[in-house]
Amino acid sequence: MRYFLNGVQIGCLHTDSTSYIYKISKRRWPMKMGSVLVLLAVLLGGGRALGEPLDLRQAVAEAVRRQPQVEAAEAEARAAAAAVGAARSGRLPRLLFSESFYTTDEPAGSLFISMNQEDLRLSQDADTYNYPPSRKDFETRLTLEQNLYDPDVGYGVKRAEKGAALAAAGVRQTRQEIAFAAFRAYLEVRQAEAALAWVESSRAEAGELLRLARERQAAGIGLKADVLRAEAQQGRSERMAIAAKNDLRLARLGLGLALGRDGEEVEIAENRDVPPLPPELPPVPMARADLEALALSVDEAELGYQQGRAAYLPRLGLSASYAFHDEDLPFGTDAAAWTVRAGLNWELFDGFRRSHQLEQAAAEQQARSARLREASRQARFQLEEARLRAREAGEQKAVAEKELAAVGESRRLLLERYEAGLEELSTLLAVQEALDRARYESVAAANRELLATGNIAYRNGTFLQTLGIDGEDKP
Repeated sequence: MRYFLNGVQIGCLHTDSTSYIYKISKRRWPMKMGSVLVLLAVLLGGGRALGEPLDLRQAVAEAVRRQPQVEAAEAEARAAAAAVGAARSGRLPRLLFSESFYTTDEPAGSLFISMNQEDLRLSQDADTYNYPPSRKDFETRLTLEQNLYDPDVGYGVKRAEKGAALAAAGVRQTRQEIAFAAFRAYLEVRQAEAALAWVESSRAEAGELLRLARERQAAGIGLKADVLRAEAQQGRSERMAIAAKNDLRLARLGLGLALGRDGEEVEIAENRDVPPLPPELPPVPMARADLEALALSVDEAELGYQQGRAAYLPRLGLSASYAFHDEDLPFGTDAAAWTVRAGLNWELFDGFRRSHQLEQAAAEQQARSARLREASRQARFQLEEARLRAREAGEQKAVAEKELAAVGESRRLLLERYEAGLEELSTLLAVQEALDRARYESVAAANRELLATGNIAYRNGTFLQTLGIDGEDKP
């Protein structure tokens, strides 16, 4: 369940069942029984111990290395590369081996069997040829076939090479997407940790206010209503802490999912004084793999159009075979003969099939070119938008920090006045809520700045290069 504070999302409702059972067991059960309960709570709750903390670069590198989507894209790229080899095989000769058995008493067939077996005996009697006995033949044949000219083979190789390059670009784009998704998940953990820290501070401050209200009531200078308001504030802080703990756990699980892990929480290791990315990225040429893939798709469509035009040309081929014939045994060698054949095949009319296919290929090329132009326009807009949002996020961060400092100082002054009996508790509680909002906005603004900065590199197609891991972890 999401938890909101004056319209601002604070976190999700969460019950830390493991720590709760441990506290109860520590109070009411022997130490051994308490340890057993903790173990059962972890096992039944599906929790796992946190592994080695990861910094941003390690997290992104692991995501690129382990994510099934990257694995799938790499497998598709290998399939496309294998398709190139299959297309090139059309330029090489084919060698076929066959063994067949043939038996007949048909006059022509019987005559040819006799001739192939080099066993023909001439006769003056026509009945010998008209009514021959049944004969059988085992034929062993080795055939070599070679294309001499076939445009489909050449264009097939070129299109397969474009397909392999397109698949490789798809791998690079998938790596960028997975890396940026891991970056977002990493920032969510970072924000959840920071939110938990300020929630704990808020809870401590609420406890201090409750202590002061009770002391004032005990001294006869405070109201029971002030104590009740302070208790309500303490309860709100407790709820915020529960939500913040749950947010942190979910964020860590989400990071584990982004890294390709199964149901594991991932802890981050970060120096808060050193941001994961610089506030501003130097301008570099756009290198988006998705645009490269679209450009390759246009080239492939152009090759398809050229192949359609080449469909009007003839085909030329060569074949040679060597055969053995035997009357009684397979693979026998009673007689042997060879054959060489060259042929030209030219389709002169096909019912306008090729002309329609050529028109289809031209239209497909036009469509892909239009999609490439539109995608390029969108990419330039997205990059400019990312730069503007990054500058905006930086300015908002500076404003949020100033607001936090101002509200924090205001709370300090009002607390002093309340302790001196010069201010009402309701005013102090209102400032406390404003301080909570300012803390949340400060944390959120810092994260938005990092996200916006990373988005510049992502929209530019250089996110992995920015982190310095593009050349690593490649298959």
